[in-house]
Amino acid sequence: MTEAIRRKAQRPCSPHLGLVLTYALLAFLFLETVHAVSAGSPTGAILLPRGADRTVDVSSLTGQTYLQAMKAGGTGIFDKTDADDRAAVTIASADDTVSDVNQFDSKVKSQVFGMFKTGETGFHTVIANISGKSFSPQTIRNGIRPFITSSNLKPGANANIAVDASADMALLASGSGTLVQIDGSNYFYNVGYQKPVVKSGRSYAVASGRALLDPSDRDYLTEMGNYLKPATTSDSAPFYTAILKVLTNCDPGGYSALSPAGQAAATDFLAIYTAEMDRHIMVNLAPSSHPWEIDLAEVTLLTSYGAASGMVMKNGALVPGKATDYFAVGTNGSGIGETRASFTKLAKRITSYESASGHHPALVNAIMTLTPITDHTVANAVKGDVFRRFLMYMSRPEFETQIQGHSSDYVNAMLALLQQIKTDNAQITQYVKTHP
Repeated sequence: MTEAIRRKAQRPCSPHLGLVLTYALLAFLFLETVHAVSAGSPTGAILLPRGADRTVDVSSLTGQTYLQAMKAGGTGIFDKTDADDRAAVTIASADDTVSDVNQFDSKVKSQVFGMFKTGETGFHTVIANISGKSFSPQTIRNGIRPFITSSNLKPGANANIAVDASADMALLASGSGTLVQIDGSNYFYNVGYQKPVVKSGRSYAVASGRALLDPSDRDYLTEMGNYLKPATTSDSAPFYTAILKVLTNCDPGGYSALSPAGQAAATDFLAIYTAEMDRHIMVNLAPSSHPWEIDLAEVTLLTSYGAASGMVMKNGALVPGKATDYFAVGTNGSGIGETRASFTKLAKRITSYESASGHHPALVNAIMTLTPITDHTVANAVKGDVFRRFLMYMSRPEFETQIQGHSSDYVNAMLALLQQIKTDNAQITQYVKTHP
């Protein structure tokens, strides 16, 4: 079972949900037209084309913040994903669905088929029972459940997970899912985000040179940490530039400077960031309620220090480690948010170090000046943490216009600080150890 599946299994959801997405990855069909691009689909070699009602092309929104792209009424990622969740599709044939699963990463195929006693044949039989019928993400789980029992599952296989995974495959093979296109080679799909259930939904990403998969927090931390190691990437600035330009200006232009591995990491970041922001929007972006996209992004920025130093904050102490140490399983589920107390402690120590006289207070102050937060609740949530302040600012609707008009200033200010932190990593390590 993958970490993504464990995370979903540990997040309790209503039994009436259309699906709580798990393993799955994507299909290639547009309903009955297999692997074909319809007249209403986006251009380019998109593996699973969608019509305009289920597509958001980020590059066409350059000049807007990513939060604006998320929240635009009727046309934004949140609203289109919500509409897709309520829209029924006719379930594709079992042959077509199995064919699609066989296109994905080998570990996905083995996981999806591997739950059934007869493997691919067992999965095919389940899908055949619902093909031709009409379901939405909100209804398919109950529709498919009667066909998945202990009689066709391997011993030890979890029936609920099998229901979710099979429903997921069927929906995606049948045209369900909102496509968020970064560029012609990097994009992802949102399926099953069912407001107000903040633990529902999954996003599935495809990247340049990388097969379709459902990236978990652990997957992302592994690939991001490996990519940013100095031995792999001597200059981390292009990676941070690529993601910051999208967040501040919906500009994917930075992708061209990245290797395929860098593009995969950036795309998986955006897929997970979008998933977590969708859930945060469900609670009106309350600063202290499920700020999971901020957690993801903060750990990503802190890896400018961690990849260079080989150190992480774990259980409140600075120790040798990797970015994956910021994934944990806790009483409320699993993911990056479970280690928030540790990585925000590190962020505050780094902020304190760089703010000190004789170090680089001008770099910290530049970000502070760009992010004037007067709301007492919001300000308290980011006190002493320049990274979280910056990212919280990106997630507040009242600041969209300010960011929109000065997007390059925000990108450049954060890049300058991250580069200095990377350079100062040894001194920061010594400072943190002497200021526990």
